[in-house]
Amino acid sequence: MKTTVAKLIMTAAFTTIAGLALTITGARADDVIDVAAPQTITVQSTTTTNLNLYSNNLAQVQATQEISFPAGYNLDAVRNVNSQAAANALEQTAQQGLYTNNYQSDPTAATQVVDLNSLTADQVSQLNQYGLNLVNRARAEFGLTPFSQDTGTINQVRSMALQYQAKDESLLKGDWHDYEILQGQSENIAAHQVYVDTIPNLTALPFASAQGSDFVNTNAVPLFTIKTMDDLRACVYYGVMGMLFNDAGDLFGHAQNFLTVNQPITTLALYPSLTYATGKGTWADGTPFSFRLENIDMHYIWTTGTNYNQADFGNQGTVTPDWDQTDNGNYAWLDGAFITSTGQLVATGWHATNASQGRPYHYLIALDQNGRELRRQLTSRVDRPDVQRAHDVYDAAKAGFATQLDLANQLANVTRIQLVSRYSGSVDGNSDYVDYWFAPLTVDQGNYAYLDRAAIVGDQLQLSGWHASNQASGKQYHYVIILNNGREVGRQLVSAGTNRADVANVYGHISGAGQSGFTVSFDLAKLNFNQRIQVLSRYTDDPAGNGNYVDYWFTPLTDGNYSNQAYLENFSVRDSQLSIAGWHANGISQFEQHHFIILFDVTTNQQVGSYLVSPVARTDVQRAYPGVVNAGQAGFKLELKLADLNLIPGHRYVIVSRYSSSATGNGNGNGSQYTDYWFAPQELLSGNETGYLDQHQLRQVDGHSELTVTGWRVTNLARGYHTLILFDNSRGRELIRQTLADSPLGLARPDIARLYGQKFLNAGQSGFTTTLVLPNGWPSGDDYTLISRYSLTRDANTDYVDVYFSLGHLKREED
Repeated sequence: MKTTVAKLIMTAAFTTIAGLALTITGARADDVIDVAAPQTITVQSTTTTNLNLYSNNLAQVQATQEISFPAGYNLDAVRNVNSQAAANALEQTAQQGLYTNNYQSDPTAATQVVDLNSLTADQVSQLNQYGLNLVNRARAEFGLTPFSQDTGTINQVRSMALQYQAKDESLLKGDWHDYEILQGQSENIAAHQVYVDTIPNLTALPFASAQGSDFVNTNAVPLFTIKTMDDLRACVYYGVMGMLFNDAGDLFGHAQNFLTVNQPITTLALYPSLTYATGKGTWADGTPFSFRLENIDMHYIWTTGTNYNQADFGNQGTVTPDWDQTDNGNYAWLDGAFITSTGQLVATGWHATNASQGRPYHYLIALDQNGRELRRQLTSRVDRPDVQRAHDVYDAAKAGFATQLDLANQLANVTRIQLVSRYSGSVDGNSDYVDYWFAPLTVDQGNYAYLDRAAIVGDQLQLSGWHASNQASGKQYHYVIILNNGREVGRQLVSAGTNRADVANVYGHISGAGQSGFTVSFDLAKLNFNQRIQVLSRYTDDPAGNGNYVDYWFTPLTDGNYSNQAYLENFSVRDSQLSIAGWHANGISQFEQHHFIILFDVTTNQQVGSYLVSPVARTDVQRAYPGVVNAGQAGFKLELKLADLNLIPGHRYVIVSRYSSSATGNGNGNGSQYTDYWFAPQELLSGNETGYLDQHQLRQVDGHSELTVTGWRVTNLARGYHTLILFDNSRGRELIRQTLADSPLGLARPDIARLYGQKFLNAGQSGFTTTLVLPNGWPSGDDYTLISRYSLTRDANTDYVDVYFSLGHLKREED
């Protein structure tokens, strides 16, 4: 390597400035300054002699060095520039400011090392404080109120500047204000180039050592480097000086932005965007060489900083280092790609190629199995030092991507997705591009669902479960439909899917899996569990649920071929109780889960009572009917006190075993669903009662006959009338009757209580004695029977039970 660089300064990169302002006269265009030769400037002393500067009263700018304005440089002069001729005229005066204003180095800042590619939060804060105060210093000299800034403003400007950087845009590369980034915000840009290479015997000056005169001829700017905060402040300083004093190419639009435009937004921040360039030089012996330069576009943007309140505003990116320009490879890898439960295609990977140079827009494009584009997404750069180590091509260090494409409404008919990584020179990605096609991804078009629960809640059948399928993509209406023997009897719209993290864990690749749950209810009155009950879940694009749809048919709740088996093992009166026992196995008891035993009077067609019973284990029934759901718990046992019943002698009674969906089931079912088994009817009280006539005596008293009888009679009637009837067997007719009492209770008979106290209700008071006065002319000598009758009616002609006592032939004493 040669040791002299005689021609280096003349071939160094230039410095330029550019600005954009929104005013009533429209935006001002910027031009890159290209001065053919140095101009001769007469330097005059123009420093103000006013000792009480306006700026001295502003605490925020007192720490910033003063700015010397040339004579004739005032607000009117700047404001009235409206043509190139006027701008050139003002610059003859204004350019003196570059000679008279030199950066004043700061010893503390000179000790603070900076890396433009990775500024710390504190350094960004210092950069903005210095740059803002410098602008406000200039405004203060003319009595203008200062601009302000906050963290949000800095963050937003940082975000916008890094968008320039991500798109590889720079004034020094011929790019311009990016209106898509600015979104109507005002902007000034000062652009410099600094030396970043490491070539033996080729050195550059610290930017802090620059003089204002170095920037008069923009084709002869020395090589500078930025290694400390002092250098960075100097770069900002000379950028502002250039925009104030060397701006004829932009009709002093930058100075107007700073000084004379009534900015609608008064919060201002600055941040650099970085790109690379190549410088060329010639050694003293004529040998050419090249070296790397870094373009620094310092963006001054007026913005509100809304929604930019992050605490960390350090530079997170780096610019492209040098690369092997002879490598023609197109390299890429898909680290991972999957569809989330919300229908987002998440793809991570990288794509690196020299062909991406000059194509700053990086898209990830998803195509379906027919090559139809589903979605494209502009990616953000992701650091990939591993890629740079493997492939020394353009921008490999920033070749990574982590991108999300919203396919939530497009997956219904997609079986395969082709991902394409594209670098394009056009903002829409449709021209000037280089692609990399990754291996296709398969889309699961399975239809998955499960009915977790089907239960009776009140008078409703409640169904809970989930249904997830990529076929449901774009079908925003979710219905659950219920059929009875193939006929629809109800449908419910699932207004908002229930969160089902468990489903998302298993089917995370299915769109909507995380919100696939449902809980709906149907009116029991519309259902018949003895028929086939079928439930289906439907996703459809029709609000009514009848359009384009995907269904999942769950296993039928009931198949219509249910088993209903039962046996009554005991139905008898014993120990003053009605004993009932048996079993009832029913195939749909899972829905009719309440078991009732109903005592029904067949004679009057009325229910006597309804009793909820607990299941009794019956392994014998389970062995006999293993396919019936509740066979193992089909038993029942019930003891009813006769005293609490109103059984009627001679009536036929039946036991009904009922499984009901209602916990308050009765003879009418309470509007619920129920299944009955009716056992054979039988009489309960007939032939079960007894008594004894201890004695009877016939006497003549005062010309008439009296029959005195004494005995006992037991009964299980809880209420009613006790009547004695004298019946003439010979003539087949009743002779006389007499009601003894209006209840089954009579005279105390402890002897009978000892014998029948556990069997008959009235045993302890079953005695009776009375005298019957026989009518005149009664048939003497006929065969007679005394009937002891308990009846529910006073006339003793209905609802009764009798016990017969034979008296034999009765005769008058005189006969």
